[in-house]
Amino acid sequence: MSPFQAGIPAPVWSGLAVAHHDLGTGLLRRIAKVRATVDSASPHVVHAHSSFSGLYARIKRLAAPVVYEPHCFKHDDPHTSSFQRILYQGVERYLSRRTWKFGTLTAHEERLVRALDPDATCIAIPNLPTVAVSAPDKTSAGIPTVSMVGRIARQKDPAFFQDVAALLGSRRPGIRMRWIGDGEPEMRKPLEDSGIEVTGWLDSTGVAEALASSDVYVHTAAYEGFPLSILDAAAQGVPVAARSINALEGSGLLQASDPRGVADLVDAILGDAETRDRAHDANRQLLARMNRTTLHTALRDLYDLKGSDR
Repeated sequence: MSPFQAGIPAPVWSGLAVAHHDLGTGLLRRIAKVRATVDSASPHVVHAHSSFSGLYARIKRLAAPVVYEPHCFKHDDPHTSSFQRILYQGVERYLSRRTWKFGTLTAHEERLVRALDPDATCIAIPNLPTVAVSAPDKTSAGIPTVSMVGRIARQKDPAFFQDVAALLGSRRPGIRMRWIGDGEPEMRKPLEDSGIEVTGWLDSTGVAEALASSDVYVHTAAYEGFPLSILDAAAQGVPVAARSINALEGSGLLQASDPRGVADLVDAILGDAETRDRAHDANRQLLARMNRTTLHTALRDLYDLKGSDR
């Protein structure tokens, strides 16, 4: 089978040849390029990742069935106006008619698909860590480091992290708060002004090393598909304290809905062995569900053409 990954390099495809096709710039050009590439390559399946690629691959019917993996729907963004959310949802509902199967990261994402098309075929596709699972469970010693990974942007809600940092700083003078990543300057400046270290963009090795040197990983995004950074923290043996959002429902991670609650979780992880053990156990269970083996099994189901009339 030869899947074509619209707009995104393929993940690990065992035994398959992988080629990259540049889509160029401009909406119409990209739509035309996807169609021309599908006509030329004759793939069995087209796999579209995220909103823009989902648009390019589904706005016009292609000569191959399209599977769509949204990696979080834009109309699920709580910061977006009601009008925009209705508009985005309407576009996704229209495009769902041209979707053979959906690859969903969480039960919440599947519910969003069902709201678009109750008869949609959904296959649960686990994310997997981008770093090797090799680190022992972390135990804090000395002045702790608390990290968050991501683009400094509204979705990741740096202001939430800043509030957590302020609460922890008042309780634990000298605690090191660190944002691993970069992004919008107007959001980066308040982080730095409040004493939070911002690393800037790091390569994959640098991110892994920064996570490995962390005592707690805090995830503050307002909405997600399922964050790779949480899986990377788990792979590095770093206990996780997460903001409670729909994407993490049923994950088993330690979660709280507001900055004070997340700060309380960090405090408990640092100061209470039982809480720390619960966080490590949640990591192990998460990695048992989301790994290379479960991903390969899910992708076989996603690309299975048996019984397809498309």
